[in-house]
Amino acid sequence: MMKWLGRGLALLAGALIAALVFLYIVSPQTAYQLALTLERGNAGLDVSEVSLGDVTLPVLEGGSGPPLLLIHGFGGDKDNWTRLAGELTDHFRVIAPDLPPFGEAPTDPDRGYGYAAQVDRIHQLVQAMDLSLVHVGGNSMGGAIAGAYAAAHPETVRSLWLLAPAAVADAPPSELDEHVAAGGENPLLPATREQYFELMDWVFHEPPYIPAPVQWVLAQQAVAQRDRRSRVLEQIHADPLDLAAALDGVGVPTLITWGEHDRLLAVGGARILDQALPDSQLHLMPATGHVPMIERPAATAAAFREFAAGLERRGAE
Repeated sequence: MMKWLGRGLALLAGALIAALVFLYIVSPQTAYQLALTLERGNAGLDVSEVSLGDVTLPVLEGGSGPPLLLIHGFGGDKDNWTRLAGELTDHFRVIAPDLPPFGEAPTDPDRGYGYAAQVDRIHQLVQAMDLSLVHVGGNSMGGAIAGAYAAAHPETVRSLWLLAPAAVADAPPSELDEHVAAGGENPLLPATREQYFELMDWVFHEPPYIPAPVQWVLAQQAVAQRDRRSRVLEQIHADPLDLAAALDGVGVPTLITWGEHDRLLAVGGARILDQALPDSQLHLMPATGHVPMIERPAATAAAFREFAAGLERRGAE
């Protein structure tokens, strides 16, 4: 009986794999959506929409506990946080929006994509969701937005989590900076699927497993959105931010997380921020690239849980 049961399960698993392969070949977009749905479900996340008046933002949300608002980086979206969220939803109410014009958020360049405009959207989102004393984190561009938000509205922020944030003006040049200065094409704006996969080598030190349908669709989206992303970079450069200067003296407790093998933003920026902030902890991650929440979600989440637990102990004293 057990032998037949084992054979039946093996056949079922084989059939499921064959079905997924067939689905990927016939409809990569459908396979992509299925993969997203499975990962969100595993992380305990659901998608909702939050109206900010003139714009509605898609939001991933799940878990219970103190609110933790996570802001994605340039070219990313709310699902950049899904694997990390799976390590945190037992402790926090995780909230991850799409910021225009990325992910499923609306695209309207007249609304603006610079730092000031995005900080204003985050403030509207916090108000619309009636959040108070929220933990705010962000990666890359999203880290700069999170930091600028904390500097502008410190009374609403329980803690700040900066994961390799952009806009550290005095940071040493990164490998990306040197590549572009030498006349190389900006890998953040891939024009072909091949260039998108080259971008992954810039982003990750040790690439994690990402299902083939997800990679295929993300590459297709990045190429199709190249002009849109170029406009975002133009607006960011036209709306410069010096993150260390903005946060200088801001007393919000801050965890600074940075991969030691970040090729896009030099890890030297971490110490500059650590010196600017009066209440900060530095968390450098070996063998990690630009997006630690995707590359090493368990270790990244563990560091934040420990940091937040320390804040609770301080509050209880």
